[in-house]
Amino acid sequence: MPSSHNGSSHSPKRRTLRPSRPIAAAFIALALASTAPVVASSDIGPLRVQWKTELSSPKATASTNPKETALLALCGPADTALMDVAAIVAKRQLDGAHGLTADELAFALRAAGDPHVWPKAWSLSGENLDDDDIATRFKTFMSTARTLGKRRCGVARQQGAGDASVATVITVDALADISPVPTSARVGQWINLEGVMLVPASGVQVVLLGPRAAPRTVPSSLSGGRIRSTFSVDQPGAWLVQVLATVSTGPRPVLEATIYAGQKPPTEFVRAPVPGEEAAQGVKDPAEAMLRMINAARIAEGRRPLTRDPALDAVARAHSEEMKKARMVGHDVGGGDPRARLQAAGISSAVAGENVASASSLQNAHRALWASPSHRGNLLLERFTRVGVAVAQAADGTYWVTEMFAG
Repeated sequence: MPSSHNGSSHSPKRRTLRPSRPIAAAFIALALASTAPVVASSDIGPLRVQWKTELSSPKATASTNPKETALLALCGPADTALMDVAAIVAKRQLDGAHGLTADELAFALRAAGDPHVWPKAWSLSGENLDDDDIATRFKTFMSTARTLGKRRCGVARQQGAGDASVATVITVDALADISPVPTSARVGQWINLEGVMLVPASGVQVVLLGPRAAPRTVPSSLSGGRIRSTFSVDQPGAWLVQVLATVSTGPRPVLEATIYAGQKPPTEFVRAPVPGEEAAQGVKDPAEAMLRMINAARIAEGRRPLTRDPALDAVARAHSEEMKKARMVGHDVGGGDPRARLQAAGISSAVAGENVASASSLQNAHRALWASPSHRGNLLLERFTRVGVAVAQAADGTYWVTEMFAG
């Protein structure tokens, strides 16, 4: 019998609101998670990659394999980096592994030179796979996918020992493209980031997360759909660069790059522990589990823990239910943006912010929120003193998480 799984990367969505600043200028990070768990196998060893010297998009390509061409006809235009990653996933599955976890998938995409966020992964494995069955299952998977920008795809059809075979698809909804950015640089080197929006946008921000510092926003501009920013990677180690744009559904990440300053990129994926993730062990209530992870992370980083606020809980709970109903992660999915929802609830504060996420587990949601430069600022902002937390779980097991901060 064939087995299938699908998923997408966990990326957090964060919004910080101040009365004196427009909504479009708020920091955002969006967590869009898998519709089913994607579990890594340890029996074939860690994920290994070869890094491209630069990251850029688009990189159009084609396949000479008729079976892959048929999948691309159902998915969309082929992209070189996505094709490379799909081949990696397919090969690992033939060797006995399951699909890549969200953080492994992001690592593989950056190594292959792709800058896009929220990738979705789908695969089907078994003996003597039927092409029509593959097409039917993949169409069902794609029927739930929303496309705001340009859909790009990578596919792989590989044959293993005997009759074993696998079909894999990696797809992204590209809202922006980026000119070449190096994946390694000298310490102190200035990086010129240039990109172009593929959908209308009213503003952008570029946020850096260096190896030993809190996330910071660097100067950037958006003119005629073109994104520009210049910054220095002034410490040795890994730098995560995130471009956030305010589009029709609100502010969200649109591009990410990883630059290694003063060192070569690692060829082997190593999962680093995330502050706070152990604090949820044994906690049965999902919202309480998220709260414990938030506060444990803050304490680990020298911040004071937040007090849970029932009024903020109620606002967060209503929003998580709205996201679950709409099957969409966002700050406004029918009940208004964060500022409007706080005002409707009669809540006022000097500063407020919101993180929202969708993930296959609470730990994955917390990891995704922590990994994003823009939303980590909400988790660690010293001006926040209160928080409301809510988790709505869908029938398929997906967790829809809202964290509403105030100070």
